Amino acid sequence: MRKKVGRTNFRKGRFKGFFSSSRRADEDGGWILLDDDIVPAKVPGRTRAKRRALIVRTVSILCLAISLPLLAKWGYGRIFFENEAFVLRRLNIQTDGVLSEARLAEIANVAAGMNLMELDLEAIRAQIEKLPQVEKASVTREMPDRINLIVRERMPVAWLSSPPLGIRPWDMERGYLLDAEGVLFRCLDLNDGMKSLPVVESFHLAEPVEGDTIASEGVRSSLKLILDSDKRFLEQGLSVSEVRVRDEWAVECVYRNRLVVTFGVFDFPRGLDDLALILGKTEGSGQQIATVNVAAIKNIPVTFSLPTDAVKLRESGSSGPDSGDGASGASFSPENEQEKHLRSILNGG
Repeated sequence: MRKKVGRTNFRKGRFKGFFSSSRRADEDGGWILLDDDIVPAKVPGRTRAKRRALIVRTVSILCLAISLPLLAKWGYGRIFFENEAFVLRRLNIQTDGVLSEARLAEIANVAAGMNLMELDLEAIRAQIEKLPQVEKASVTREMPDRINLIVRERMPVAWLSSPPLGIRPWDMERGYLLDAEGVLFRCLDLNDGMKSLPVVESFHLAEPVEGDTIASEGVRSSLKLILDSDKRFLEQGLSVSEVRVRDEWAVECVYRNRLVVTFGVFDFPRGLDDLALILGKTEGSGQQIATVNVAAIKNIPVTFSLPTDAVKLRESGSSGPDSGDGASGASFSPENEQEKHLRSILNGG
C-alpha cells in the first residue's frame, strides 16, 4: 500500500466524512486503512427469547380470535338449529277482525315442523302488514316451540260511494270501506254490522287504490264528522246515515231520522256546537227540525218538518175541518213564532 501525497490526496480528504464508516485514518493522518471485514454486533440471547415469545403470543391470539367465533357459531347451530326441541309446533294467531287464522298463516308462510330459530319474525310482520285490512301486526317467538301472531285490523267507519267510478256501498267486489284515517280496503264479510255503516258519497274522485289513503279532503273531513257526531249525539238516538260531499267547502249530513245538516268542510266542530244548541232549544217543542245549515256562522237557516197528520192532509188534498182557522195554518208556516224565536237565538239577538 503506497502513501498518498499531493493534490490528489488533498481532494479526497474533503470527502472524508462520506467514507468515515468504511475507512479509518491512522493516527498521523498520512495513511488510509481499508477494513476488509466488518463484523455486525451480536444480539444478546435474552432479546432473541423475548422476540420469540412475542411472536408466539401474537400467533396464539390470532388463532383464538379466529377459532372462538367459529366455535360459538358451531355451538349455536348445534344447540338451536339442529335441536329438535326448537321446532315450531304451535302457531297462536289472535285478530280482532274478520281475517281468518288460515288466511293469516298462509300469508305469514309458516307451518308446523319449521325450525323456530330460522324464522325471520320481522319479514313475517312486514308480510302481514301488507294486507290492506291490517293496521298493525306483532310477531314474537316463545321458546321452545311457539310463535305468537297478534293482528289489529282496521276499524271501518263508512262505505265509499262514487257513482261516476262505479263504486257502490255494500258491494264486496266494487265497494270500498274507509277507516278513520281514510285508508281504503275491501269488505271480506258483509254482515249486519257492515251493512249498518254510513255512506260517504263523492262525485269528484280519482280512481282509488286499495290500501292507499284517499286524497279527497271532503271525504276525510266527512269521516271525522261521522266519528265526532256519534260521540255527541248517538246517545240521543241521532246517528249518521249518509254524508254527501257537495263541493270542496261543504258536506251534507243526513241522519237516520231524516234530519239534513250542512256542515263546512274545515269548521265542522263549530257546526256541531251550533247543532247541539239548536237541538237543545227545540227539544220538547213538539216540532222536528227538517234542515239546518250550520256552515253559516250567522243567520243560520232552519226549517221544520210537518206533523204526520198535516202531511196526510196535504197528500189527500183536503184542508180538513179546521182549514179556515188561521192559527192552524200558521203553526206549519216556516215563519211561525217558534222559528222566529230560534232565528233570534242563533243571530245573538
